[in-house]
Amino acid sequence: LFHSSLLRLQIEELLKEVTLKETKKKKIDAFLHEINGLAFISPAPPQLTDQTWLPGDVKVPFLQVPFDVKGKFRFLPPAQLSVVGSYLLGTCIKPEINVDVAVTMPREVFQDKDNLNQRYHRKRALYLAHIAHHLSKERLFGSVKFAYMNSNHLKPILLLRPQGRACPFLQQRDPCSCSPKEGAPEPQLSKGLGCFSGFLVSMLVAYLLMKRKIVRVMSGYQVLRNVLQFLATTDLSVMGISLMKDVDASLPALADFHQAFEVVFVDPSGLVNLCADMTASKYHQVQSEAKRSMEILDDRMVDGFQVLLMTPKPMLRTFDHVFHRKHVSKLQSACKKIELMDRGGNYVAAALPFIVSLLARGLAGRALLVAHSLPQTPEWPIDAEPPKHKDVGPLTFGLLFVPEFAASTLEKGPQADRPEAVEFWNFWGEKSELRRFQDGTICEAVVWEASTVCQKRLIPEQIVRHLLRLHVDIPESSICYTGALLDSVIKSGKEELGTGEEAVVSIVCSYDDLSHKLWNLEGLPLTVTAVQGVHLALRYTDVFPPIPMKPIYSFHNQIRTKRLLLPSEEKPCPAYIAPLKIICHMEGSGRWPQDKEAIKRIKTAFHLQLAELLQQQHQLICRPAVTHTDVYKDGYVFHLQVAYHQEPLILKEVVTPEGMLKYQDTEESQQLELETLHWPYLTSSLHGLQQQHPVFGSSCRLAKRWVSAQLLSDSISEECVDLLVASLFLHPAPFTPPSSPQVGFLRFLSLLVTFDWNNNPLIVNLNAGLTGEQCTEIKNKFMAARSRLPVIFIATPKDQWSSVWTRERPSAQILQRLLVLASESLRALEEQLMDPLGSQDIVFCPPLDIYDVLIHLNSKQIPRHLESVDRPVKSFSRGVVKNSAGVNVLFPVVDYDPVQCYLQELRDAFSDLALFFYDKHGGEVIVVLWKPLSFQPFKVSNMKGRMVTTVNNKLVCVPNVEAILEDFEVLGAGLVKRVEARTEKWTI
Repeated sequence: LFHSSLLRLQIEELLKEVTLKETKKKKIDAFLHEINGLAFISPAPPQLTDQTWLPGDVKVPFLQVPFDVKGKFRFLPPAQLSVVGSYLLGTCIKPEINVDVAVTMPREVFQDKDNLNQRYHRKRALYLAHIAHHLSKERLFGSVKFAYMNSNHLKPILLLRPQGRACPFLQQRDPCSCSPKEGAPEPQLSKGLGCFSGFLVSMLVAYLLMKRKIVRVMSGYQVLRNVLQFLATTDLSVMGISLMKDVDASLPALADFHQAFEVVFVDPSGLVNLCADMTASKYHQVQSEAKRSMEILDDRMVDGFQVLLMTPKPMLRTFDHVFHRKHVSKLQSACKKIELMDRGGNYVAAALPFIVSLLARGLAGRALLVAHSLPQTPEWPIDAEPPKHKDVGPLTFGLLFVPEFAASTLEKGPQADRPEAVEFWNFWGEKSELRRFQDGTICEAVVWEASTVCQKRLIPEQIVRHLLRLHVDIPESSICYTGALLDSVIKSGKEELGTGEEAVVSIVCSYDDLSHKLWNLEGLPLTVTAVQGVHLALRYTDVFPPIPMKPIYSFHNQIRTKRLLLPSEEKPCPAYIAPLKIICHMEGSGRWPQDKEAIKRIKTAFHLQLAELLQQQHQLICRPAVTHTDVYKDGYVFHLQVAYHQEPLILKEVVTPEGMLKYQDTEESQQLELETLHWPYLTSSLHGLQQQHPVFGSSCRLAKRWVSAQLLSDSISEECVDLLVASLFLHPAPFTPPSSPQVGFLRFLSLLVTFDWNNNPLIVNLNAGLTGEQCTEIKNKFMAARSRLPVIFIATPKDQWSSVWTRERPSAQILQRLLVLASESLRALEEQLMDPLGSQDIVFCPPLDIYDVLIHLNSKQIPRHLESVDRPVKSFSRGVVKNSAGVNVLFPVVDYDPVQCYLQELRDAFSDLALFFYDKHGGEVIVVLWKPLSFQPFKVSNMKGRMVTTVNNKLVCVPNVEAILEDFEVLGAGLVKRVEARTEKWTI
């Protein structure tokens, strides 16, 4: 009850906000009275084609093709000027205040047979042109322009804007007028040809009122629910509705309307279909939005008001794949002549229903929805020619997928001896072929070529291109498909076949086998109770998952006695081999000591024994150490760490000066809890999420690649990004969960920009572990303790109060920088994807102009060089081969990245003077930002990196920048190519 009451109050407040104030209405009324008093002069009566009487400063707002038609036209003053539509009904809303004025043309203007050859439409346009010329001379108006009503070129209208900025504009229309209202503003369904306009919403409310589905005592919220419920459950493309009160046998029946139109909603006269221009596809999109809206309104975990009425739904973030049809003039060949005549030559509108039904049939089972969007035709000056059909801009289609079936490689048809087989073959063309299936049947089938997961995601693109070429003769060059334009940034190495999903599956298989071997090891004094993987690859979110590698000995120095390898100074740095961390929990027992130092020694003994037993029983190459054991298996290195469940508690023990024993969090205990509790839980939860949503991992990897490309990967934890992306799949409202990585990434950027981090915690309900009451409690406690909490606060079922992944980072300044970059990247990327001609990688190229010093690195010593966004055409051989065969190999060099070692040295030495940023995925430059406070002259005993100088006759310390820059080069000898000082900010 509280949920809906709050929503009702919010909607009432919103209505107050968007309703016109009385003062504004009085100004509009006074203005309308002035228009009504204007007199119109009649020119001499010419032929319809003789338009010499029109002055040169006004053009007819109509495409007169062909120009010659019969008939006469004589301008007579309007029979009536009347205000109609939303302003009159009181449903006009801000910010777009449109007042509709219907100009009724006198009957004497018309002749018999004006219903033929567009004569009525041309007379209407000429009438409007004369009014436009007349009104353009009046000082009353700031501007007089033409536009198309809902982008329908047969219905030009005149836009009159009063003098002054704060005034509305008026639209002069013929008697069949409509009024924009608060239809469905967020999914942008209320604009363009065949739209679901505010006028249709008004008529739908009137229909529901007539049918008593809505009553006068209902609140705005109840009316909204009833309208959405009706839309969600009623398909007007199958069963139309009518506003007629009584059935009249002399008028067309609804069935007659269905034969002529795709969507049927008949007006009170019984003669006009209000949805005449709407395609079935557009109505199904409205239905889909209504169903989704009802689900959101019923979900107590979602802020329905914010999600439904305040969140925009642009096509690129709503649909999984979007593609554009350029060169729309070529659509003429796809139209039947009768359809073209019906549409007045508008071949885009005539071809659209056929193209949409073609795609819907081809993608049946894969796509929930095939939607289309035409850009709205802009207004134009009265002295300019009206826009042509070819000027409409690209025709855009959106595909919303069924995740389970979208990537299927097989399209199975009917059995070969059935009559439907011929129809199937005609539809798919040469792609269809006979195939024998395992059950013995021989059927027509289409098999799409795709070997990797990323290629399978693009099977819908193959289908779209094939069907449009086969049935509409649209060449592939005319289709811009933006389904996976960002995938290139998460492809690694020279063989850019896949985006790493296959590599992850291989790692998971190897890990499963190793954990099975650990479970069954014989000879351990205590049994293994759990094996938990914590590496990013095991939750599918590692940007570049490790690939199996075997070292080439000639690139290394060998230590024969220890069977180890070291990188050779003469050769390029070896390729980076990431250790895959695994936590191995041993059973609890009274034999475990209760002293923390003794526990560490016991764990070291376990590491030694695990290495020995894995070597003896499974012939695995192991390298034990004090804190872990490294295991080389299938070309991967697993980093095995033993855990004892009581150890975090023992580390919390503190003895007070009075000799009392108490428990409190220490840095050591928190780190151990992170490694043995939080990491395994997060990894298993996100592993499960990947099984439900196959593009979760790739969306995460794109998000992390972007964060790293902006040089901020050290400033925000990978787990934080994982959880931000997970929230988009667990709480996708108002959208559906993403089914393509690109959409996941766009929504990630949008989440960063639009979420109110200062006033709200981000609750990520992993495994549905939180109830509504718990979520409310988290929000209340968050507001009470806001000042003490991190700038990004993420709550999960196992971490409701501490936000462990954001406790240390990011800082407020880094978050602000991240939001600015996300906002700019989102804007640039959406612009590019809607007009995909250039490279989309530009958002992965960081702006470097704000940094003070650039340290350029020698690419020979960058082990992850091939992971960079601008991937080098040629790279160095890195001393490893991608081959896991061979048992008796020397242990490779693990976790060795000279750039990270150098970065750590820089931060240790100069962290009080500067901040250092780097793209860990193959970046060729480390950027430095001086800390402004370090350059304030001050007296100090610590002289590190500073020199003494005189300011205002006083001796003070200032940073010795020249010496520091020299130190940068000395510290990075062999790795640093050159140091470039960019600014003079350090002048005192």
